[in-house]
Amino acid sequence: MSVSADVVKAWLEEFGRVWREGDVEGAAAIMTEDASYRNSPFLEQPFVGHDAIAGFWEAALVGVSDVDFRYGTPVIEGDRVGVEWWATLRSGGEDYTLAGNFLLTFAGNRVADLRESFVKQKGALQPHAGWGL
Repeated sequence: MSVSADVVKAWLEEFGRVWREGDVEGAAAIMTEDASYRNSPFLEQPFVGHDAIAGFWEAALVGVSDVDFRYGTPVIEGDRVGVEWWATLRSGGEDYTLAGNFLLTFAGNRVADLRESFVKQKGALQPHAGWGL
């Protein structure tokens, strides 16, 4: 099964909205009921299912504001998608930049497996030339 570029684009736009608006329930809703979410390659066990994913997002979004979230060009192969992302935000009164990658596995128009890795840097930084291509 193959996921379309339109479905990927819509999902990524909704994920960005979740970040910007702090929408915990929305974060779970874009995932399948039994989805697996691993927000770090070092996380021993992923967050599995809507309740666990919503719980993760509830904790992750505490004190976060002024989110600017953007994506590079997704690479789609069958039902799997790889994409760079870049976010600037405020947390605890400080500006931060997070830059990372998603590896997504789609089931229809929702994600069944999300794996991400990212780095966090103090300050609001802009992507380097060539980022996201």
